[in-house]
Amino acid sequence: MWITRALLSALFLFGIVFTIPLAFDVGGRTCGLAFSLALSCFYFFYSALRLSTPDDSRLRWILVKFVAVLQWIIIPFLLIWSLNKFSVDSDNFNNSSNGGWVAKTFGAERPENLSLREYIFGKDGLAETVTIGAWDKMLRWSTPVFQLSEGFCSLLVIQAAGQITRYLVNGEGGDGWMV
Repeated sequence: MWITRALLSALFLFGIVFTIPLAFDVGGRTCGLAFSLALSCFYFFYSALRLSTPDDSRLRWILVKFVAVLQWIIIPFLLIWSLNKFSVDSDNFNNSSNGGWVAKTFGAERPENLSLREYIFGKDGLAETVTIGAWDKMLRWSTPVFQLSEGFCSLLVIQAAGQITRYLVNGEGGDGWMV
């Protein structure tokens, strides 16, 4: 049972680690940012569901298990959605201006006959520009935090590896580990 669970967890982690660069590579920067933002929002709400409900509740157990099983479908759905909506090729298909969301927001001219709903919620609208732009800025400004965390975790891994090898060489492990 635990081998199956470990294999499924490894497959799931591989799927997450594989799909984010795929969205950036195939769909472009805006598509990758939209996909990573959608994944972050999904896991924020999933974590909020787990934290806000009592541990012994049957409703919580049902909801958490349902969302846990459903995430195998939600992640590919979010990837396909972001590739469809924010892909670089879809911009060329719709004859939009090139240059990404920054150029579309600050440099490009918008058609004059847009309704208020299209201007706010439409393609390259205000809501899309603000959410993806804010996510991009947050990721850019948090890069030093990620780098410091990566260095700290690397030190922890090196210390743990040193302790394990010291135990194997000096401790009760003997020389059988070399074979």
